[in-house]
Amino acid sequence: MNANCLIVQSGGPTAVINNSVVGLIDEMIFSGFKGKIYGSVGGIKGLIQENFFELNKLNIHERNGLRWTPGAALGTCRYRLSESETIKIVEMLKRYHIHYFFYIGGNGSMKVAHMIYEVANKMGYYLSVIGIPKSIDNDLLETDHSPGYGSAAKFLATSVLDMKMDVASYPHSNKVTIIETMGRHTGWLAAACSLAIHEDDDSQTLIYIPESPFYIDDCIKKITEASKDNLSTFLIVAEGIKDENEQYINRENMEYDVLNRPKLGGISSFLEKTINLRTGIQARSIVPSVWQRSSVLLSSKIDVKEAYIIGKEAWKYAEKEYSGIMIGMDREYNDEGDYQIFFSPRQLLKVAGKEKFVPKEWYDSQKNRMSKEFIHYVKPLIQGEMIIPMRNGLPNYQRVI
Repeated sequence: MNANCLIVQSGGPTAVINNSVVGLIDEMIFSGFKGKIYGSVGGIKGLIQENFFELNKLNIHERNGLRWTPGAALGTCRYRLSESETIKIVEMLKRYHIHYFFYIGGNGSMKVAHMIYEVANKMGYYLSVIGIPKSIDNDLLETDHSPGYGSAAKFLATSVLDMKMDVASYPHSNKVTIIETMGRHTGWLAAACSLAIHEDDDSQTLIYIPESPFYIDDCIKKITEASKDNLSTFLIVAEGIKDENEQYINRENMEYDVLNRPKLGGISSFLEKTINLRTGIQARSIVPSVWQRSSVLLSSKIDVKEAYIIGKEAWKYAEKEYSGIMIGMDREYNDEGDYQIFFSPRQLLKVAGKEKFVPKEWYDSQKNRMSKEFIHYVKPLIQGEMIIPMRNGLPNYQRVI
């Protein structure tokens, strides 16, 4: 009997996550894989409930359509997996003769993948478990960056640039615009907005990331000084910024999700009220929310390409009988200084449940700006534009479930 394969998408979607699924399927078909390629409908819950979709049924046109479709085409969820459920999952995989298991997700997902890998080993069941990274937060260890980040970075930087052009339409404006980005513990997304800062800006831009304490008095002082010079201010704040005591800035009435993590968001509206109250300067808050991870029209072509290739690489390592690994990306520059990425296996254990933070030396906590080193790091990740097929003036997306 042929060995079968199962693909799971997990955690928050990105604009390019479906490219990894398509790259994986394309490479399996190209290699002559004879088994069934299952997709778990609804992430880990679909896995527990044995709710599968046969991805072999997708023709080449449908697969290509997924390459410009945002969101998790197979469905996703956030769920805390127990050890007993992990055992049941491996027993179910045995019934379906699934020997190839691919998990697309962030650091929490890599932890789940590692749990399944360990249980399968203990049960003596051969299962090639391979993690495929994705994260707009860019907080996965053992990889230069995560697929999904480049597109979210491009969207946010473009959005800030657009807003700056709008504010510049009103000479001598001293208003404050607060943009709240995602980023629970890391500031990679907020940092990307530094791409929209130029020397000839007629406004000041202040970036605040969770890796550095947020001082409200210093922030208000800088806003007030800019206002006196008839300069507007852009505050870029990651949702997870904290004060010098490691306390969330907007910690009052905080709720928690199914993983017992604080439900963040709302820091921009908190700052808006505080600035208005303490300075009298007009402030407004803008929350891109899920838009920053779902805008395929502003996706990065290099991000799309890398997400697709990493799916192909995952199958190549599975064919070589690798297991308990995540596909990592390594950056190099050729003799002409051109950016290049190479792929290599990393142990899931080194990635599972861990976070990669913005290096402290890449952030100027006095000027609240990113360094030239960060700009050099992020610029290659936002290059290129996607041409999205349209129908009746709107993007022509492809659905699976």
